[in-house]
Amino acid sequence: MGCEIDELKRAEKTRPDIIYGCEELGRLKSVMMHTPGEELSLLNESNYKYWLYDKVPEISGYIKEHRSYQELLESSGVRIYELEDYVDENIDLITKMPNLTFLHDTAAISRKGAILSRMRPPAREKEEIVVKEALNNLGIPILSEFNGGQGFFEGCLLLSKETVFVADTERHTYPFIKEFISNVLKDFSEVIYVRVPKARRYMHPDTVFNRIREDLSLAYLPAFKESCLFTGDSIEKIDFKAFMHEKRMEIISVSDSEQRRLACSFVPLESGTIFHYDTALDHKTRKNLENEGIEIISFHPDALLAGGGSLRCHTLRLCRRKN
Repeated sequence: MGCEIDELKRAEKTRPDIIYGCEELGRLKSVMMHTPGEELSLLNESNYKYWLYDKVPEISGYIKEHRSYQELLESSGVRIYELEDYVDENIDLITKMPNLTFLHDTAAISRKGAILSRMRPPAREKEEIVVKEALNNLGIPILSEFNGGQGFFEGCLLLSKETVFVADTERHTYPFIKEFISNVLKDFSEVIYVRVPKARRYMHPDTVFNRIREDLSLAYLPAFKESCLFTGDSIEKIDFKAFMHEKRMEIISVSDSEQRRLACSFVPLESGTIFHYDTALDHKTRKNLENEGIEIISFHPDALLAGGGSLRCHTLRLCRRKN
């Protein structure tokens, strides 16, 4: 009888018919999250910088705020899959990974499968292995991953069924970016490549650019040192703002201070509605968004700020749909 129950539980975990893919900026249907737990106890005053935190977190407050954010998502109709429920083989690794709560950095989910990262800092080593197991058990195939070589690749943005955005950050190595572009162009028509300064404040693509609506985005353009468009048979330098304008996407520029507060790193619930820290945007930017009819669902962080991430960092989006 016990074996039968175990099999039933395993069957419930594995959902090969799960709907996935986030290329379109439709309604957010489902996400995967990892509620932080005992792994946070690894941090102390002597090692929190090694673990990439801004300070030692107040653990009970950190977990409480994370759960409050989950409740906010669920109240908006978003289904949450808890990472730990879909991990068996690598379950022991979770207690050694205080950064695993930042699931967004580990993968991007397309309709053809997951694009896995190769995490760079030693503090985040092997996170993608845990995430890969969870995605496989959810029934989401792996479209792209890095199996060999020396290098790193922490994330990209899916802008449409045709377009991928890649920022060359401190968490990427260019040989891996070239490998990624070569592979991903088998499934997408074009890749926008942007070179940004190698600094912590620009560690991931969404620290400099993010879509709010299909025709509107936030960006910190001073970080865009070079922009190129890769297609199947060509590479050309582009002016990013002008290129996006041609694609009918306007950009609202954020200030230096806002960028440092992760102004571009938010979670769209649907086109024109976003979840965001209430500390991230200046009044001027909020007014500009209000004039555009944008709704901001605000969340106030206290304990979560110790991790140095945004709401988006905690949210691996699995599925968006326009209907």
